[in-house]
Amino acid sequence: MQLPPALQPWSEWLHGFDSEQWPLLADLFARLNPILGPLRGMQQGGVPEPDGLGDLQRRGPYERLLTSEWLLADELPDEFLRRAAVGEHLFLAPQYRTHQANRMIVVLFDAGPLQWGGPRLVHLALLILLARRASESGAELRWGILQNTPQLHEFKHSAHLKRLLEARTYQTVSEPHWDAWRDWLAQQGHDHGERWLVGPRLPITDARACTHRVQVQRSLDGHSLTFALQGATSRNITLPNPDERLALQLIKGEFDTSQQMAHRSVKGRIPRVALTLAPVISSTGSHVALKMLDEPGLVVIKLPAPKQKKTLDVRQTLWSKFATPLAIHFPGRTPGAVLSIDETLVFWNMPGVNPVRRPEREQLQVPVGTAALLPVVWLHNGTYGRVFLLDTQGHLVFWVIDNGKLPTPHQPGITHAMADNVVGMAKVDHSTLAYLRKDAGRLYVHRLSPWQSSSTGHLVGMANHVDQVLFPASPRWHQAFGGCAWMSQIDEHQQWQLVSPNGQTEQVDLAPGWKGIGLLIGDDDALCMILLSPNQQSVAAWSLGEQQVLFTTPDPIARISFCPMSKLVAALTKTRELLVYCVPDERRVLQIMCNQAPALTEDNTHVRT
Repeated sequence: MQLPPALQPWSEWLHGFDSEQWPLLADLFARLNPILGPLRGMQQGGVPEPDGLGDLQRRGPYERLLTSEWLLADELPDEFLRRAAVGEHLFLAPQYRTHQANRMIVVLFDAGPLQWGGPRLVHLALLILLARRASESGAELRWGILQNTPQLHEFKHSAHLKRLLEARTYQTVSEPHWDAWRDWLAQQGHDHGERWLVGPRLPITDARACTHRVQVQRSLDGHSLTFALQGATSRNITLPNPDERLALQLIKGEFDTSQQMAHRSVKGRIPRVALTLAPVISSTGSHVALKMLDEPGLVVIKLPAPKQKKTLDVRQTLWSKFATPLAIHFPGRTPGAVLSIDETLVFWNMPGVNPVRRPEREQLQVPVGTAALLPVVWLHNGTYGRVFLLDTQGHLVFWVIDNGKLPTPHQPGITHAMADNVVGMAKVDHSTLAYLRKDAGRLYVHRLSPWQSSSTGHLVGMANHVDQVLFPASPRWHQAFGGCAWMSQIDEHQQWQLVSPNGQTEQVDLAPGWKGIGLLIGDDDALCMILLSPNQQSVAAWSLGEQQVLFTTPDPIARISFCPMSKLVAALTKTRELLVYCVPDERRVLQIMCNQAPALTEDNTHVRT
């Protein structure tokens, strides 16, 4: 949806705001922007320094007189004197280099109790106005909180505003707070450019240490706010109280009201999760599991329905502290895992799969302690079932699910080899698995069901080296090939070959740094790739030659996963914020922090060894 003309100048920082909030922001910008005044601190300054020779001049000291002029003094002294009298001598002129002033705008906010409520909305608007001010002049904008230990933050998009809005303290600003900031800024070399202090009761400062002082205060009757700016000149304006409901949304950081259901209250606390393993999404799209950092086990979050109002259901389930997870999957609503305990593989929370002795490395290479899980798929049709696992060397093996009722085609309790030279696999339907296998430079896609012992491959291309393969989930896999995309790394960019179900192929060369993480298919057989940006902060969708950003995160993504069955993306940032996004619905399902040190104590189960 396109922004109205009044907000177009700030479109770069308003991405993600709900259209219902646009009039409120437009009114604030229209009132505040004219009184900010011209930019200061961008002029040249300092004592010029010599930088070589730059020109010839008629005036100057005689130590810089041209050599040819001195020759006249020896040969034609009268001519030399005449030229001196009328100013015709030529002198060398030095070139000077002037100092460039610091292109930095620093704004420090008072986050104390006198600035809660309406003044925080003014802080938000002022930061956006200053961001455009910095962008137009080629400057850098940094902000901080006066009551906090000196540290500056960047502001590039709306997600960074939440950090400002969440910064609250019961302290009021005092002289020691400003003294600490002034000394720290001087040590960092930020002693030029613009410095803004924003708050109701600001400490006394000199003009060099603070170029702008903004006092934001409530009126005595509570019906308006006063915005008083002291800079080169003094200006002030009265701001009427905005619509309470919209103002409350903005102050809470709910910029997109269509995504409010992504933020949920939680029973208890969500323990800290490990950043070494990607989130695991259930095939039904109902749960997400993450490995805990301080406990041997998983925290399991039941994803909320679009209009769910009850608190978020969060549980944790533990395994033995002597176990190491090799693979994690959802056989049902409860996650299961393949654990390594001594020389045994234990199938935790996978009913009917008996423990087995760890296979030899030639059959299955299961390195313990790596920072990545092995791909695993649970297939069961109510009668027969198998668990498939793919190691890092391309060995695909399986184990039989023994229900104790009907004989199985394969013996339970034994590791069975399925194929080698396998690039990747995925569950593409309720009872279908697809995998890509290399054979003499040819690439074949195979389909497997819970009872199949072999599969006739579908030729999808020719290549000697393939780094990755993606599969879309679709019911068509029941009968035939359902499409795929395989990738080869070419220098610094990924080159993908998209193969549709009807056999049509398309080559896609991603820009350097972009990575493919998932694949979807539409009703018209058009393939859509899910991509991760080079800075690890944006997830985009590519389809039919066009690329569209789905969502961005304020902090870099540490681990990300995509489930073809549920079509969900789960991203875990470096600050342990979990974001779950539904691609078909274009909505955030969940956004929550998973960084509480005290772990949950209810619903804990341990593996029996």
